[in-house]
Amino acid sequence: MPRLEIWLKGRGLPMDPALVPLMCLQTAFMTPWLPSESSYLISRLTVWLMAIDNVLDAPDHGGPGGTADRVLSWHGVVEERGSGGPDDDPLACALAEIAADLHRDGRPELLALWRESMHQTLIGMRYESTAARTARAEGGPAPRLADYLRHGTWTIGVEQQVTAVWTLLDEPDLPRRLPVLRSALREGALAIRLLNDLRGHQRERSEGKTDALALGMSEQEARDRAAEALENCRRTLAPLSSAGYGSAVALERAVLWHARMYHHFDPVRPSSGAPLPDHATDIRPTPSGPRPREVQPMSVQRPEEELLDVIASGEECDNARLAEFFDRLEPVGPELLVGTWRGGGFEHTSENAALLATMRWYGKRFVDAEHVEPLLCRDEDGTVYSYEELGLARLHEVVHRGKRSTAMVYDQLPVVDHFRRLTDDVLLGLMDKKGAPEDFYFHLTRVASPPPKPPGDAR
Repeated sequence: MPRLEIWLKGRGLPMDPALVPLMCLQTAFMTPWLPSESSYLISRLTVWLMAIDNVLDAPDHGGPGGTADRVLSWHGVVEERGSGGPDDDPLACALAEIAADLHRDGRPELLALWRESMHQTLIGMRYESTAARTARAEGGPAPRLADYLRHGTWTIGVEQQVTAVWTLLDEPDLPRRLPVLRSALREGALAIRLLNDLRGHQRERSEGKTDALALGMSEQEARDRAAEALENCRRTLAPLSSAGYGSAVALERAVLWHARMYHHFDPVRPSSGAPLPDHATDIRPTPSGPRPREVQPMSVQRPEEELLDVIASGEECDNARLAEFFDRLEPVGPELLVGTWRGGGFEHTSENAALLATMRWYGKRFVDAEHVEPLLCRDEDGTVYSYEELGLARLHEVVHRGKRSTAMVYDQLPVVDHFRRLTDDVLLGLMDKKGAPEDFYFHLTRVASPPPKPPGDAR
């Protein structure tokens, strides 16, 4: 921490030194396994992001050397990988140092992603600053809520931290997971933007700034949308974080840190405000535990890891390969199944896949051994409900393909679902339907909290 304080003072960045311990704790929580030099680099980036936010919120005299020119020079520093930028701008010099260190230590194939996030952040911060000044000085129109949120998910700073961390991880297959990781990152960033706006709304209103609430979103809408985005982020990451991939664990912990922080206080004014409702900041953490698994380039993946990659990527997988996975995985007990699970398939062309798509199948809910809701579905407005026209189900121990395991037996259908454990939160399922020409495989991922029930459902 003293090292970061010395760096902040030496670079003359406009940020309160009292926030330095918080920045250091954030990095340590997000990636406790990173070497100290890598952690120091991420903490400097976090400090820099807070500093430019302060600069862009300050009055702008316009003209040469004004905010527009400075932002343009920062874009140049990012694109030149740490070179360029005026020597008399402490923020440009600090950014050049950070970018040079990141390009020295980071992975070339991932650095373009970090540069993109930095460019988008600068564009978004400039947009927010200009919109706020125009509204204050000229009484001009406020920005559209959709435009604000599009820029705001970049300017909250989560993406820049996380993509920088990804460049520093020794995870050889990480680029292949980027579509899944980036989808989860966008949801996490949206959630944090809304939680930031909920926490700091009164302060920002007094400062003449705009946020989602000022643009027409109600507090309840913001809380609900944040909770939904957090759940989407967690659910998307579940197969990867359960397997211990550092890229997913770091993202999940970064989102968790920000969600918990805004639940308790506004980092700009730490002593202000009461905690936000729990449901708006609910995301289950991945235990810190040992250093996340880092697969060596020539290592052979275990079946659990290979299948988790398939589930996370959304790729199709044929039945012959799934049968191999199923036979190599461990059985499950009834206590593991209790809870709500979101389901998915490995193909989209079979009769069973088409039927589940038509029903808008969501997943399953295991209340206890005697009460299972096998067909949770979504109605037209997205509400999850239990489709019970085909009956409910119960749990029984069944020997299938040489292993005794808990299975789900439908009350009114000649169907048995068998399960095998990938992790405590991800299962491989096999639907055995009497008379069917082949088995139907699916996967289940545990949901952190039960999905909403339709009105009148007392269960």
